[in-house]
Amino acid sequence: MISHEVTVLGSHHTARAIEIYCLLYVLSAALSCTPPIRQYALREQRLTCARANDYAYRTLRGMGFTISAFEPAAVGRPGSIHGTREERGVQNVTVTITCRSDGTADIDASEDGRLLGQIDFKRGFYLAFTGVAAQTAVIEAAAQEEAQRPLEQKREKGLRVLLQPVPGQGSKLDFALDLASDGILPVRVTINNASARSYNLDPDDVALIQGDGTRVHPLPIEEVVARVVAAERAKAGGTAAPTDDAALVRRLRERLLQARSVGANGQVNGYLYFPMGTYSKGRVTLEDRESEEAEGFVVEF
Repeated sequence: MISHEVTVLGSHHTARAIEIYCLLYVLSAALSCTPPIRQYALREQRLTCARANDYAYRTLRGMGFTISAFEPAAVGRPGSIHGTREERGVQNVTVTITCRSDGTADIDASEDGRLLGQIDFKRGFYLAFTGVAAQTAVIEAAAQEEAQRPLEQKREKGLRVLLQPVPGQGSKLDFALDLASDGILPVRVTINNASARSYNLDPDDVALIQGDGTRVHPLPIEEVVARVVAAERAKAGGTAAPTDDAALVRRLRERLLQARSVGANGQVNGYLYFPMGTYSKGRVTLEDRESEEAEGFVVEF
């Protein structure tokens, strides 16, 4: 009888022990496995702060979001990007960027107002972000390799002209200013001359073309500076400029396209500043220095 009771008691405790062991095993497994949502975390990315801002901004735009607010991050100052799009209803998202002095950055993306169901957006952002980073690395490596080739070995010969308007708050990436809200559209101009000929260039002759055919030429830098300073002071309530005027002028001038020629096997790039407007294309004219013949390039937007 005693033996039977002991056996029952032993079976009871054994079953309880197995139950506790199983519970501990499940908890341990849950703690040791990476939750699915953490698989899409962008932590300690080896990126400069400028690249972290750039990739995050381009990622959201590439996903079809309209950027409603953008504050670039800096070391010691977190940044954020807010975007909106129509995706089975209105979808509002926020991306935060944290840069460290050791050259790493954390990028976190989330849907506003949602505690659960974040994984779809996080996955999409993660894949798009890593795609932007990988594509940029490939393009830059190819461009560097091509630049180092002798002229006769270059894969793409001749003149290549690129005009890139920077609308909305994208200007904050290079200027730390929302130039669009100041009434200014910066346009990045890049000219690659993979030829043995040299060309003259007059930046003032570059034109953007509106839908009705009207040609608009870049604003003089003095007018750009005056407009931006006045607009920034107005934003601050008319009391003082939010940034040092001299630093602002220096920033605009440093990025201005000032080249007057493009040498053989050379490249020039810089910004021209236009009044805000709706433009369908741009035109750049280069003059062959030897023959004095003009070559026009039309770039569709």
